[in-house]
Amino acid sequence: MGLTTPGAETSSLQQSANLAHQLQLIKDLLSAPITALVDDSSKIKNIFEQIEAQLPGPLQIKLWSASNLPFFWIEVSKAQERMKARRSQASLKADITQKCKALNQKKATLDIKADVSANVNRLDLLKQELAELEEKIRTTKELIQAEEASIANSKQETQEITEQIQAEFAEISTLSWQIVTCDDKDDEAIIARADTVRIEAIHVIEEFLNQ
Repeated sequence: MGLTTPGAETSSLQQSANLAHQLQLIKDLLSAPITALVDDSSKIKNIFEQIEAQLPGPLQIKLWSASNLPFFWIEVSKAQERMKARRSQASLKADITQKCKALNQKKATLDIKADVSANVNRLDLLKQELAELEEKIRTTKELIQAEEASIANSKQETQEITEQIQAEFAEISTLSWQIVTCDDKDDEAIIARADTVRIEAIHVIEEFLNQ
């Protein structure tokens, strides 16, 4: 069996110490928030490229992924934007809900105003009474004029409410297009997937350092 020269043994120990130091640096860098790492992981990549050849296969794979976290930048950024947009839309959703409630109330009023059948029936009865009872012509004509005015007012109010409903429906439709669809759990899953790469890399480093 050959003997290891003191110089070679010292060099091997120095390499191991240096490797452990570099891995610790990577671990410290990976402790940064995932949002910062997907923006720039160049320091991790530089260190990894220096020690890649000295690492076992599984650790190489995990650290390669961790050194390229910016691949997730677009997905993570869009996920953050959608989550921020949803949180800022609470007042918008409340406003839409309130407008829908008011619109429903006006629609109910419109239905009542649009139903003039009762008025028309009374008008017919009054006209019949006018023909049958000539002596009540003056009084009956006054009643007819009052009912006709009521019908005219109802039609005018119906037109005004219809225009208001159309305008408010258009406003609600415009506001509804501003709502970001889906929910946070989908975007949280995207961020979690990127963060899993970071956490797994840390675990592999710790396992390697503890050998």
